[in-house]
Amino acid sequence: MRSMTGFGQAHHSSQEMDLAVEIKTVNSRYLDLHLHLPRELSSLEPDLRKEVQSFLSRGRVEIHLALNLKSNHQYDLNEALVENYLSAAKKVQSLGAKGALDVSAILQLPGVVAPRQMDLSADGILESTVKVVREGLENVVQARTSEGAALKKDLQDRLEHLAELTRGIAEEAEQVPDYYRKKLRQRIQSLTQEKHVDEHRLAQEILHYAERADIAEEITRLNSHISRFQEDMSASEDQAMGRRLDFLSQEMGREMNTILAKSPLKTISDFGVEGKMEIEKLREQVQNVE
Repeated sequence: MRSMTGFGQAHHSSQEMDLAVEIKTVNSRYLDLHLHLPRELSSLEPDLRKEVQSFLSRGRVEIHLALNLKSNHQYDLNEALVENYLSAAKKVQSLGAKGALDVSAILQLPGVVAPRQMDLSADGILESTVKVVREGLENVVQARTSEGAALKKDLQDRLEHLAELTRGIAEEAEQVPDYYRKKLRQRIQSLTQEKHVDEHRLAQEILHYAERADIAEEITRLNSHISRFQEDMSASEDQAMGRRLDFLSQEMGREMNTILAKSPLKTISDFGVEGKMEIEKLREQVQNVE
């Protein structure tokens, strides 16, 4: 299990450039990728998107990539142009002009030196950029995995508590027929003012109300969702499971609401209210699972 919250950064330096990347991820229902690239690397966006998708499946992802080209500090000498300048200087001297070109003067002549240019379309630039982004993504995954471990522990604790509450509901549900027997007997006696009660008619009424309040199916489905939730949490940590867990938590909430609506017993209601609170906390935590 991995969280959707994480941070990672990486750096790369070479003779030609310095690259730095910062990656921040937060909750999102889908993979919401935002790439902030320098103008020189904008053509690499499709390749970088594919790289991100190979590491992350959900979450809002903010990637900031900084590029510092060192070409502005490296120069190339136009040797042919220097030779032309020197040849021209000799011709001028042969015409009677005095003076000579020194190194300082030659370097200041137009076109003699120029900043070294980089071919940003070269495979090496793409390779270096992808490499630094990949390293940043690996750090993000490590952070998300670490947070996911703590998240999984919290979910497991809450799921175990919910299972205990469900067992309590199942045990109390066995008292529902007796509850209706007692309530109906009291009602009939108060209406007729007679001690004698038609037991056959009473049994029919008890059966009618007990069937309306029967929560056996809801309990069975709730236990099934709890088991499936646990199985999905036990899957590989590289497997995205957040959407499935969110769906299961919704289904658990639906079953618990039905139990609360149908059951007449306060003990079941107490278990149900506490269970509903646990389910809400489960669903809140699940929103951060990748």
